[in-house]
Amino acid sequence: MCGLDETTRIIIRRVFRRRWVSRDAFSYLHIVSPRKVSVVEIAGSIGASRTSVLGALRGISTGYREEESLEHFGLVTHEKQVVNGRPVTVYSLTRQGFEEKGLMENVDADQKRASIK
Repeated sequence: MCGLDETTRIIIRRVFRRRWVSRDAFSYLHIVSPRKVSVVEIAGSIGASRTSVLGALRGISTGYREEESLEHFGLVTHEKQVVNGRPVTVYSLTRQGFEEKGLMENVDADQKRASIK
């Protein structure tokens, strides 16, 4: 894997263990990649509120710190598009985000080990 150092990977895995919305949003973006999707689509697909998904992707003042967001780590990017005449912000994985799929596998393994203890 290139891009992230091991310390950053550890921090991201910790965020994924603490915040299922971050983990599931990242996983969903992997499933639909390279398509760009809105917060509403991600929220509906993973069963979370739009506010929680936005916090996981970009950080918000309550609950999801910006320095723990997927965008802060360089895993996700956003852009504005016009859909049916209305501006919509859409999200997708960065190249680095796509290459870091192993982050999910490590979190899954950590959770299995924790449940065995």
